[in-house]
Amino acid sequence: MGSLMVVRAIYFYLLGFNEIEVGLLLSFATAVSAIHHITFGMLSDKFGRKVFLLIGGIFSTLRMVVFAISSDFWMLVLGQGLGAMGEGAGAGQPVVSGYIADKTDIHQRSSIFTALAVTNALASTVGSLLAGLPHYFQRTLGVDMIAAHSLLFWIGALGSFASLLFILPIQEVRAKRPVVIEKRQRSGKRSWGVIARFSLVRSTSGLGWSFIQSFMSLYFFKKFGVGGEALGPIYASARFISVFSYFFIPMFVERLGDVSSIVASRFVAAALVLVFAFVEWYPLAVVLMVFFRIVVMFTMPIREAFATGLVDPEETATAIGISNFARMSVRTAAPTIAGYMFQSISMNMPFITGAILLVTNGILFKMFFQPRNEHSS
Repeated sequence: MGSLMVVRAIYFYLLGFNEIEVGLLLSFATAVSAIHHITFGMLSDKFGRKVFLLIGGIFSTLRMVVFAISSDFWMLVLGQGLGAMGEGAGAGQPVVSGYIADKTDIHQRSSIFTALAVTNALASTVGSLLAGLPHYFQRTLGVDMIAAHSLLFWIGALGSFASLLFILPIQEVRAKRPVVIEKRQRSGKRSWGVIARFSLVRSTSGLGWSFIQSFMSLYFFKKFGVGGEALGPIYASARFISVFSYFFIPMFVERLGDVSSIVASRFVAAALVLVFAFVEWYPLAVVLMVFFRIVVMFTMPIREAFATGLVDPEETATAIGISNFARMSVRTAAPTIAGYMFQSISMNMPFITGAILLVTNGILFKMFFQPRNEHSS
C-alpha cells in the first residue's frame, strides 16, 4: 500500500488514461471498499475475525497480480475491485478493530493502536521507497516504464502474499460478554444513535481526504515534473517521521483530550493544505505535504482507540464497518470529481475543497463528541 499510494495515479496516467478516467478507476475501488467495510464488519462480529483477515490478504495479492499482468482498463477495474475487498487487514479496519477489542480492555487500546500505527508507518516507509524501483528498473534493465511498474507490482504481490503467513498462527478469542451486553444482544438493540453520528463525522473526513490524496502524486508529476523516484523518498520521509510523532500522543491526549486532539489536527491539516494549493515553489510544496501527512497520521491511533470505546465490544466491528461504509460511500465520487476539477477547472481546486471538508469534520467532531469537561481546542 505504501508504494501504491505513490505510483498508482501516475501509473494509470502513464498508461494513457486522462484525469477523469484515472478518477473513475480510483472511485470504483472506493465504492467496492464501502461495501466491503460494512459486510466484513458485520460478518466478522458473527462468524469471527480470522477468516476475513485471510480473505483480505488473498484479495490484496490478486490486485497486485492483475496490475502486473494487464494494462487494460477493465482489467484494472477488476484489480481495483479485488484490492478494495482486500484492505480489511489494515489498522483501523473493522475486522482488525474488532479483533483488538475482543482481546483487550479499553485502557489498553490506545497504546496498542499506537503500536500498530508505528509498525504500519515503518512498513509504509519501506513501501514508499519501493515506489522508486520502476525508475531504477528502467535504467538498469532497459525496460519501458510500464514493464518497470509491472515488476514493482510483482514485488507487491509477493509481500502481500507473505502477510498470510503472519495471519495463520494468530489465535482468535471472543470477547467476554457482560450481562448488560447479553441483554442488549437478546433484544436486538444497537447503539444506532452513536453509530449514526460517528458515521456522519467520518464521512466528512473521508471525503476531504479523498479530494486531497487522490491526485496528490499526479499533481507533483504534472506541476513539478517529478515521479516515483522523487516522491517515494518524500512519502517515506513523511511516514517515517510520523513514527516519532506517536510518542507525543499520550501528552496531547492528557492535556487536550482525545476529541480536542483530533479537532486541532483537522484545523491544522486544513491550513497546511490551503497554503499548499497556492505554492509555486517545489521545495516548499514538499515541506507542506510532508507536514500535512504527519498531522493527519498523528491522530489516527487516537481516533481508532476512540472508536472502539463508542460501543460495546460485541458491536465494535459492526459500528466501525458502518462508519467506514458511510465514509467510503461519500468518497466514491470524490476522485472522479477531483479528476474533472484537475482537468477542466484548476489543479488547486481539489485541495481547496478537501481543506473545507476537514474543517467541517473538526467542527462536527467537536459538536457531537467533545465532553463538557474536555479542554477546548
